Amino acid sequence: MSIDIRPFERVVEHKTTDIEGSTLIIPSISIGNVPQLAIDLLIHTYNFVKIGNLDSIYLYPFSSPIDTAPDPEIVERTKGVSSALEVYYNDKLKVSIIQQRSPILPSFTSTYINEVIIPFLAGGKFSEVLILDSSDAGLLEDFQPGKIQVYTNEDLLNNSLGSLNILKKDAIQLSSKYPYDHSVYAGLLIKALDELNLKSESSIDLNVLVAYVYEGDNFQDGEILANKVNSILDLEQITSWIKPLSWLGAYGDKPVPNAMEEGLFG
Repeated sequence: MSIDIRPFERVVEHKTTDIEGSTLIIPSISIGNVPQLAIDLLIHTYNFVKIGNLDSIYLYPFSSPIDTAPDPEIVERTKGVSSALEVYYNDKLKVSIIQQRSPILPSFTSTYINEVIIPFLAGGKFSEVLILDSSDAGLLEDFQPGKIQVYTNEDLLNNSLGSLNILKKDAIQLSSKYPYDHSVYAGLLIKALDELNLKSESSIDLNVLVAYVYEGDNFQDGEILANKVNSILDLEQITSWIKPLSWLGAYGDKPVPNAMEEGLFG
């Protein structure tokens, strides 16, 4: 059955495509923006196609040139503007992706989830949802670089939904061994998905991947998280990820300008 994204009230652009039954990957806005980095790699390495923009009314305003792989031919034929909240799809992989490029406005997290994300989930009839998240590595006593904790649907049902607490410090504790301390967004989304499953005839399987990192140059953390997504979804393992143009120049990767006309910041 072909699904038109228009039934989701807060969609401002769409293309008709068959996303029913696919796996949906959703990033949180969290430490190091590691989920967004991992999704960038997935989009450009697997050639995901943009199929729509979700309404970003509850996000900080954002627009930019369309991000592409650093290939002159691709750059030449790619025109347009990227928005704060975009939907991508790969028909071969049967995977859909939300890429969120801007933070949620203060105090609008719950509204954003209930009026934008949940209607999209309900209309898309996805078979599985994978939430990508990142948390402060300083919270773990046994931290090792590249550590990613996977919370399965069973873990979430047994350990969190009965006792999931939003603390005063806006953090969520999922278990005593691995404190799920980070943005409140993922916790509220888990609750909303649980309520959606209770109302639906068929339930959506849920997995949460939490990368424990230190904030700084997090490109490698993004690659590690993308590799974990590949493993969870049983996709082809990638030896060399394609990095988009937006990554160039960050963390000193861009040559220092040496002429006045290039400007102070290049």
